[in-house]
Amino acid sequence: MGRVRTAMKRILITGASGFLGSHLALSLKNAYEVRGTFARRPVDLPGCPMERLDFTSGSSGLSALIERFRPDVVIHAAALIDIDLCEREPVAARRINEDAVRQVASAAAAARARLVYFSTDMVFDGRKGMYAEDDEPSPLTVYGRTKLAGERLALGLCPGSVVARLSLMYGTGSAEHGSFLGWMRARLEKGEALSLFTDQYRTPLYVRDVCRAVERILRAPGIRGLYHLAGPDRMNRFDFGRKTAEVFGFPERLLRPVLMEEMPGLIPRPKDNSMDNRKAVRDLGIRFAGAVDGLRAVARGGGQ
Repeated sequence: MGRVRTAMKRILITGASGFLGSHLALSLKNAYEVRGTFARRPVDLPGCPMERLDFTSGSSGLSALIERFRPDVVIHAAALIDIDLCEREPVAARRINEDAVRQVASAAAAARARLVYFSTDMVFDGRKGMYAEDDEPSPLTVYGRTKLAGERLALGLCPGSVVARLSLMYGTGSAEHGSFLGWMRARLEKGEALSLFTDQYRTPLYVRDVCRAVERILRAPGIRGLYHLAGPDRMNRFDFGRKTAEVFGFPERLLRPVLMEEMPGLIPRPKDNSMDNRKAVRDLGIRFAGAVDGLRAVARGGGQ
């Protein structure tokens, strides 16, 4: 008698048209049955059917989608991540970064699906740096406050949820898809100068490491709660730009070091929201790539 084939687990990824969501969909599609959602701009992700799901409207259609697809895991990657836009449009920020999480967490709990929710290092005020999971959040911006509210909704409404705070991500992707590296490369390839902060510190995170972390989370049902996903290098944006120029062969003279206060109209940012990744390293058993190694992997075409 032949072996009985076990059905593949079903994964629903909201925001699969974005930078992180598309990387996750492509990394998981071979091991799981993956379905993705987009708000307004459909993308073609081979092996991942896409459906429209717009959280800006009162009725997103989420419950109907979950009832039809019956996911084992919901990965909520949809968010409004533009810090300045969130400050200008706080109602929209709350609708997408808070109300949508309430919908997703409640629907996942009702379907007895596991929830993975992505938050941000922007939940901290930047006074300390190298924040651990048990450090008290104190966001400075509407974006940070709405994402912190999302964390609490995810953990409170859906038992067994995982909340992953992400640092500044980079990898293969365009500026239109929210990639900081894509934005820099597009400008540098045109020979345009870049003004990069010297007084804001992050722990740059290779997007493929997020995918590996999620793969480990999916294979370990006992993993739950809050995790910091961050690279091992604490650095400012200007230094990250210098390493980018070095790896991709751009002239460093195009990089202009600036202070955040020198940028007119800029919403104040935390100065040091670098994060400590030791809990994730220990529990998930992965090694996060340093900035140079990650950038070299992107240069070799290691985006997926």
